[in-house]
Amino acid sequence: MKIYQARRAGFGLTAFTAVAAAAVLAAPQASALVQGIAVSGSTHYVDTAYTVTADVTATSFLFKVTFTDNGTQIGEPVSVADGKATITWTPKTTGAHEIKAVQELISSKTVTITVVPKPTTPGGGTSTGSADLGGLLSGSAG
Repeated sequence: MKIYQARRAGFGLTAFTAVAAAAVLAAPQASALVQGIAVSGSTHYVDTAYTVTADVTATSFLFKVTFTDNGTQIGEPVSVADGKATITWTPKTTGAHEIKAVQELISSKTVTITVVPKPTTPGGGTSTGSADLGGLLSGSAG
């Protein structure tokens, strides 16, 4: 009787191991969900809105994407549509910003963006586009 129980336990352990191995092999790979991340624009300024887009695989549409800026979450998690998740990001500080797209703690991609101060218009930005010539055009020709 003990031999029969030992065989049954051994068979159960073997079956469990086979199922576990199949689950591991069938599970999505960590890099298979978020394929890439991009930020719109070529020069990035403080207090300017940009679109952050994460490209994800078609099989991962069930999982929302969370975006972070230097570890701080940007908005709420975003649903995937047509293989993409997008969010608007407005940097508040200059310097390096590590923008990360994370999908359900399984997969992530990161891009580092350098943010610079907004350029200012010479003269404080109040130019109307006209010039005061100080009476230089008065007089008569002749």
